[in-house]
Amino acid sequence: MIAEQYINEAKRIRRIYLQNIKEILKQEPFIEERKNFAKKIQNEMDIAVQSDLNDVRKTLELNNKLLVLEKEIKKIQDIIRPFYDNIEKLKTDTDRLYLAIKEKYPNLDLIIIQNEIMSSLDE
Repeated sequence: MIAEQYINEAKRIRRIYLQNIKEILKQEPFIEERKNFAKKIQNEMDIAVQSDLNDVRKTLELNNKLLVLEKEIKKIQDIIRPFYDNIEKLKTDTDRLYLAIKEKYPNLDLIIIQNEIMSSLDE
């Protein structure tokens, strides 16, 4: 019922989306490692905060740990950002596809469009 060009675009969006999810999952061990390291630094910072902050050495130590923590957060962001950006672009592509389908088939509601496309994706 829905033209092949729209089905093919839906397939392309789904394929790229799944590729991004697979890549994110591949990065999960590294992200988890960085996250654990960041938690360790945060715990060390909590201990430093509880100590005497009038001690210049402690304050410098706390600042250094904060810098390391920021670097760890940036590493995680740098890993995830490209995938996040791709998925956001796919969301835009999906919205455009939906609008194009609605323009071509104004009598179809969202459920019918979804069912039609999902049944075609299985092929």
